[in-house]
Amino acid sequence: MKKKLIVVIDMVNGFVNIGALHHSYINHIASGIKMLVEQKLKNGDDVISFRDCHSLTDKEFENYPIHCLSGTVESELIPELKSLGEKMVDIPKNTTNGFETEQFQKFYQTHYKEYDEIIVVGCCTDICVTDFVLALAEFHKKNAINTPITVPMDLVETFDGPNHDRKVMNEIGFEKLRKEGVNLVESYIEKKEKQYVL
Repeated sequence: MKKKLIVVIDMVNGFVNIGALHHSYINHIASGIKMLVEQKLKNGDDVISFRDCHSLTDKEFENYPIHCLSGTVESELIPELKSLGEKMVDIPKNTTNGFETEQFQKFYQTHYKEYDEIIVVGCCTDICVTDFVLALAEFHKKNAINTPITVPMDLVETFDGPNHDRKVMNEIGFEKLRKEGVNLVESYIEKKEKQYVL
């Protein structure tokens, strides 16, 4: 019997609570992601958690301010998810695209046949989420893997900033994913009862 893989991207303090790149609005997806992760773990599904985790020499700092340094609070999971950390596959990354990490490559090559769906949540929609999902979709195409990739639009978010309107950038990210055949769903939450449909 196949199971699902849930991929949680960059729900770390440095993007949600503190630091040069944090945006507190992203926190509104935290409780929903926690509910999803808890239920999927209970169901016996696998959960990967990517954590942005840098050294001062990383090339990313040519384009972004210093953030999420290894060993700091910024690189740790947000409080809502920290207690679940030991139950998830923890993958530190020093790039916007977690697909490129050696740890994910090894994990996915070993386990991809076990899954009937990949569900991707987290931040930021137009950067790390999109980079990962597009790379995964391309890998699926090249290897004739038909496992659907689902992105719940209520469980991803990006930031507001100069020349970076949150609503616009979310839509740009969603459009890129649609073009690649990614399964975008409005919500895993039933509006009436506010209960997850899992």
